[in-house]
Amino acid sequence: MRVRNVVLVLVMAGVLIAPLYAQVRPGDADSGTVKDVIADHADVSLAYELFGSEFDEFLSGDEPLALFVPTDEALDQIDSEEISGVEVQTLFNQHTATGLASREPIEFIEWFVTVDGERVTVSVEDDAVILNDSVTVIEAIAATNGVVYIVDESLGS
Repeated sequence: MRVRNVVLVLVMAGVLIAPLYAQVRPGDADSGTVKDVIADHADVSLAYELFGSEFDEFLSGDEPLALFVPTDEALDQIDSEEISGVEVQTLFNQHTATGLASREPIEFIEWFVTVDGERVTVSVEDDAVILNDSVTVIEAIAATNGVVYIVDESLGS
């Protein structure tokens, strides 16, 4: 009876944990670099317009990174013609992370730090990954040099 209970617990644990391990892992991609992913994604053309050429070398480099890309809807109030280089750099730094967030699926970590030094909390609610208690990760796409997370709002204040 005891062995049966242990086996049952192990099977149930595997069923509950397996979906988490099926999440995207950095470097497991056929979709190209982080730059390629945002260039090809229909919902983030404004972010590509802002970040693509400005940070080409960084987004295409070998250093693992996580890029949290707001959808076009989230960025539609920004006039890409009017935004200054400093503002673009600030926005980019608020949405980029290296370190653990670029090497592990974020649902397995409690928080990470963006390039600008801000701490971002991670929680999982009803199978959705939530950042800073309000920003929802819509999609995660593996790239050869990291992960692109499509988010519904800007991480910037």
